[in-house]
Amino acid sequence: MRIWAFPSIYPFERAGLQWKGIFAHRQYKGLIENGADLKVIIPVPWNPPFPVSHLHPEWKEYAKLNYPEKRVYDGITVFHPRIANIRPNRFVKKNYEERTIDAIVDFFKKNKITLNRSTDIFYSQWTPSSAVVQKAAYRLGIRSAILCIGDDVVLFPHEKPSSMAQFRQTWAEADMRFVVADYLGREANKAAGMNKPYDVVFMGVDYNYFKPPAAGEAQAIRSKYNIPADKTMILLVGTASKRKGWMELFDALAIVKKTDPGFFLVGVYTNPPEFDIYQEVEERGLASFFLGLNGISPDSLDQLYKASDIFCLPSHSEGMANVVIEAMSSGLAVITTDVGGHNEIVHDGENGILIQPFDHVVLASVLQELLANKDRRLQLGRNAREFIVKKWGTFTDTSRQLYRKLCSI
Repeated sequence: MRIWAFPSIYPFERAGLQWKGIFAHRQYKGLIENGADLKVIIPVPWNPPFPVSHLHPEWKEYAKLNYPEKRVYDGITVFHPRIANIRPNRFVKKNYEERTIDAIVDFFKKNKITLNRSTDIFYSQWTPSSAVVQKAAYRLGIRSAILCIGDDVVLFPHEKPSSMAQFRQTWAEADMRFVVADYLGREANKAAGMNKPYDVVFMGVDYNYFKPPAAGEAQAIRSKYNIPADKTMILLVGTASKRKGWMELFDALAIVKKTDPGFFLVGVYTNPPEFDIYQEVEERGLASFFLGLNGISPDSLDQLYKASDIFCLPSHSEGMANVVIEAMSSGLAVITTDVGGHNEIVHDGENGILIQPFDHVVLASVLQELLANKDRRLQLGRNAREFIVKKWGTFTDTSRQLYRKLCSI
């Protein structure tokens, strides 16, 4: 089976793009390890060569990124066919979607690649972009499989009527539907008003990499970041948006501080924050209890898991948060909200704690309990680690079922 993978984002060695789409990449590596012949295709807008590229800001931006037509990332071949991108707009006869479909179709013609409906499939991640990939697949006479990962089900379809119409069409017409949590499959059918079959393919984790610290390792890492050795370290990893529960955690810790100031919070975030993190921390009297880190690489993130005692992600909504999986694999006591597919991995009171979203009072109570009971923290962490190793698995494990399903079509 030849899989032509179309991720919504993918790692690229440019500032801010090195880790974009890393989970898609890890899944693709798992598919290849199970025998797949997989290539990645990411169409990008065309730009003219310098100095003409400086005549338009969009041309200039893509010239700066300088995507090659073909590259290899960590052993996977990535193609970047060009989308027609003439400026000014009055000379453009087709819309962006039509031009993207043309770019995909022309890529196979240009490279003299013959596609076979029995042995080739387009596999796309994130349903808004899947709509274009799906149409290109049908023009080329092959099948299309989609993967829903979270916001493309719980947020995107509900933004406006045209988004819902696009989602319904994509969900209905896909030859195969995959979701990273059963919750997302149920929600997708509910949103689309259908009862289409789907398969759950969990995102794995490298539990030989994300693992508990060796003796003395946690303290060494804390020293590197000037994190107090005598404090219980709480870690939050997520985009700096309110829906990730930052405010609820700050409010909860403001309560906890009154009776137990023996904690230190490390917040890891990506992209520009949608609120002033440090102002929010300052207003709650938590400035001396907080360290914010932006743009952390997976290597550094692994170190922070190892240095932590508690992982807390009080999200308002999720699909299946990969950071929860990584934290459990690292042997941390996890507190998160019962949203999305979290209850498919976190069994409340056994290998982590589930709370309802928006409730900072309950969150404060749970934090107080774990701060006061080290044995309880350690037991939750051990159970979480055991669950990941024995029942969840690596990307190779979780991609095995996905590859079998793709081949079965």
